[in-house]
Order: sequence, then C-alpha cells, then structure tokens
Amino acid sequence: MYKLYGRPGSGSGAVEAVLRLAEIDCEIVDLSRWAEGEPPAELLAVNPLGQVPTLILPDGGIMTESAAICVHLADLHPSCGLSPSISEPTRAAFLRWMFYLAANVYMSELRCYYPYRYTLDPGAADGIRQSALERRTFEWSVFADALGDRPFALGDKLSAVDIYAAMLISWVDDLDVFCERFPALRALYARVAEVPAIAKVWARHGMPV
Repeated sequence: MYKLYGRPGSGSGAVEAVLRLAEIDCEIVDLSRWAEGEPPAELLAVNPLGQVPTLILPDGGIMTESAAICVHLADLHPSCGLSPSISEPTRAAFLRWMFYLAANVYMSELRCYYPYRYTLDPGAADGIRQSALERRTFEWSVFADALGDRPFALGDKLSAVDIYAAMLISWVDDLDVFCERFPALRALYARVAEVPAIAKVWARHGMPV
C-alpha cells in the first residue's frame, strides 16, 4: 500500500490524480496548512524538508518531488497511458515538459506566494514577488507556444504533463485574466478537469472544475 502525505491545494493534487487514473490503492494523509514554523513531526520523520507531497512506497522507500513521483507512478502503470514508454518518440518531450514545469513554473509560483523565503531582507519581498510574477508569465508563454493548437502537450492523448500543468494553472491568482491571455492553456485545463477521476480530485482540493 502506498501512503501519500499531502495537503489540499498543494503539489499533491497532481500526484493524487495520477494515483486515481492508475487505479493505485493509496492511503491519503491530509495535513493542515502550518505556519512558517515547524512542519508536522509526522512529515519531518519521512521528509526532512517538511514538504508535500511525500510518497511512501510499498517497500518502505520514500519519494519526494511531485514531478518525479508522477513520472514514477505513470511509468510503473503503463496501462493508464499517462507516460510514453522510453522507446516512444514523445518520451523526450514528456520528460522535457514535466521537468520544465517543475523547475520553472512551480518555482516561480513559490516565489509569488512565499517571497520572504527567498531573501533575508524583509523589504525585498515585494520586489521578489513582482519579479516572479513576470517570470511566471514568460514561462507560461513558452509552454503555451509549444502547445500550440494541440489538445494536449504531447498531441491527442492526455499525459501526466497535462495534469501537472493544470494543477499549476489552478494556482494562478487571477485565473480569468490568465485564461484570456492564454486561451490554449484555458482549453487544456478544461480538458483535464473534465476527466471524471481528475474532477473528483480537483473538487477535493478546492480547484476549479
């Protein structure tokens, strides 16, 4: 049995969606949002960074990093069709965009929401946030341009990339403005959110459906 430590509205949303689509039995441990102090001891015991999602594997191993967890689960369960096999031509693009979103958009989101974590000068937080907002817009524009008019990131088929991107889109503060600027991403989000299993996860996490 897998065990997922997560928090509604966090990066665990994409992981939970992959778990559902792959029909993987998993115990979900929802942690309440904690202040900037110490994360829960239960979480620190398995992840010293105190970050969610953290996944306990059936053999007792521990996985962190949401994009890596999604790739791992999708690869282990190819019947769910969420990741191309290593021999498929779209595998390179799959890995590229999974880790592009994690290394760029996700990190810009964190700087938007928690700018004070990235400076020792309290007066610099506003500048960090504004810079992150501009950078995030640019990073989304790169992804939107690559998506073009395709229904999904890799073509006609849903993959973990689309689920991960949709999760990040749901975090945008002014979603109406964002969707007006990036209609292709609005359409992508809608296609992901209409998948019944994902819609259940999104609703549980308080994400638009």
